[in-house]
Amino acid sequence: MAASPQPAATPGLVTGEKKPASPRFKGASEGRRRDAVAAYLFLLPYLFVLIVFYLVTMLYGLGLSFYKVDIGFTIPRFIGIRNYQNLFNQLSYAADSDFWVSMVNVLKYTVFVVIGQTILGLLLALLLQAIAPRLRGLFRSVFYLPAVTSSVAVSLMFLWFYNPQGLINYMLSLLRLPGPHWLEDPNFALPAIMMLNIWTTSATFMLYFLAAIQDLPLELYEAARVDGANRWHLFLNLTIPLLRPTIFLVVALGTISSFQLFDQVKFMTEGGPLNSTLTPVLEIYNAAFKDNNFGLAASMSVLLFVVIFIVTIVQRRLIDVNN
Repeated sequence: MAASPQPAATPGLVTGEKKPASPRFKGASEGRRRDAVAAYLFLLPYLFVLIVFYLVTMLYGLGLSFYKVDIGFTIPRFIGIRNYQNLFNQLSYAADSDFWVSMVNVLKYTVFVVIGQTILGLLLALLLQAIAPRLRGLFRSVFYLPAVTSSVAVSLMFLWFYNPQGLINYMLSLLRLPGPHWLEDPNFALPAIMMLNIWTTSATFMLYFLAAIQDLPLELYEAARVDGANRWHLFLNLTIPLLRPTIFLVVALGTISSFQLFDQVKFMTEGGPLNSTLTPVLEIYNAAFKDNNFGLAASMSVLLFVVIFIVTIVQRRLIDVNN
């Protein structure tokens, strides 16, 4: 049998030795490596904040929830899930449990505020889209002003509005309507906080909706108009379905923010009157810094995180952004 011909050896290479990489590919590989290093260097400050102030503190808080901790007084003592047992044991007398009262308050608050800020944000975005382009920047700045104002400054302003002799009751008196004691009446205190936060947060979500509306495909609207669709049909059958990813984003962010309500109630009502504006975050603050029970406060935080996570998953299922 004739021997098979051997491949010709490349000049300058020993048989079986790998051919060195081309300088062009070697340079491209080094360039990608440099780009990756540069990208991580730019991300490093954010990653540091994320890891230290979010991930590490979250894990530390989870571990703290299994201890009885009164920082600065006694040595932390491991008690297992007793903090969680205490919280759930309070369900049998929830009417007297501040934490569960705060959960009910924040659920009511979240439902009304998220619906209100979503609808108002969408209406403001549609209004801005209908305004002449040369005036759009001015109105956008005016509408967005509440969102960039300090929450404490806004709360101070609304304290004057909600005063029994304040602006709102004065305007109601012009209509011959009695004005309530907004922040002193348990029936009106939480709705007053709701109106405040709907007004301050809608502007931020207005920008989300405005950006999404400006990115909608115009050819679909033109085809629908040719088929005889009016503005109402366009809004219901085109605008709303196309905005579903943005609606989910707005609803999810609004829900997370609503469950974390703290500064307005802390500054304006301290959770009163009669715990009608008590929120979980304010109760966590009270448990940690007033009752000096950091372990119980940490368990409340973990439970609040679980509730927010479940509610967000349910919202995603209901809105179904994939369709």
